[in-house]
Amino acid sequence: MSQKHKREEIVKKFIWAAAAVLALSGPALAGTWLVTEENIGGVKGAQGSWTVKTEGNKINGDASMQLDNGAMLTYKLDGSVEGVNYTVTMTNRSDGKKNCVWKGHPPAGSGTQSQGLIGYAECDGAKLIVRASIVQ
Repeated sequence: MSQKHKREEIVKKFIWAAAAVLALSGPALAGTWLVTEENIGGVKGAQGSWTVKTEGNKINGDASMQLDNGAMLTYKLDGSVEGVNYTVTMTNRSDGKKNCVWKGHPPAGSGTQSQGLIGYAECDGAKLIVRASIVQ
């Protein structure tokens, strides 16, 4: 592979990375996020959507999810974004989980999820895997 070709490949990768960062920043975060929550064992606990509003690096909104037993799960969202890292507190959960904080980020490496956001939510007595796709 020639030096020119290598440079072109590096530039292409840089442009794609910059586009990804721009797509995940600022007003583009507002809208609907499709979300799943699973317990650490990989069993789906809930799936649904987050309606997210942004103001600067602050985000807030509401969750409307359906539990695996068919019951509805609702809660409030309040958090912030720093670069591509999210910290979101989930309050007033209708399932009774307390002090839940999600630390989300784009997937790293070549796992089963290559887009969107993924991270753990630590709650009193529970740990969840939360996956989100921003739909707008």
